[in-house]
Amino acid sequence: MTRRDLVDLLLRSSTVPAFASFFADWMQAAGQHSGTHSAAPPERTAWNSYRPKFFDTKDFEALQAMTEILIPTNDTPGAREAHCAHFIDFLLDASGTHGAATQQQWKQALSALRDAGFHGANAAERARLVEVISLPERDRTKQHPAFNAYLLIKRENAFAFYTSRAGMIGALDYRGNSFNATFPACEHPEHHEI
Repeated sequence: MTRRDLVDLLLRSSTVPAFASFFADWMQAAGQHSGTHSAAPPERTAWNSYRPKFFDTKDFEALQAMTEILIPTNDTPGAREAHCAHFIDFLLDASGTHGAATQQQWKQALSALRDAGFHGANAAERARLVEVISLPERDRTKQHPAFNAYLLIKRENAFAFYTSRAGMIGALDYRGNSFNATFPACEHPEHHEI
């Protein structure tokens, strides 16, 4: 799935009646992130009662856990605050018959995670599993049957995060169409070493 395919799915999903309501809530998510790891932003009611539309409950929970491992909450919002799993679920459901191949790819990805033991693992075991599954990314001589699932989730999670309010404003501090009057030099001492 290319970025162009994802944008096409997004445009097609905009014709779904629930689109406006979902995206209004999604773009407002994490608008008040506190900047500390222990204090999560308040959850909107829509997210507390969200029921997966494409994934079953166990697959959705596993997807949500994976997205949160890949983009954790720290001093900036993470995938949890951006509701990346919700975005992916909604988009896949809204794609309908236009995204049949993509939907099948996602079903296979979650099946590969299930086969790797991700669904039944606790939080610490899941973090270790992601390390193992992603090893071919760091060492080309290694292989893992769930590696393609990892790549798919990582790519779409990044797209969902950096197009959300939490990613654009909370993490990247995007301030709209503005320009810098000056370009101050980097003040990190480690970047001044040659």
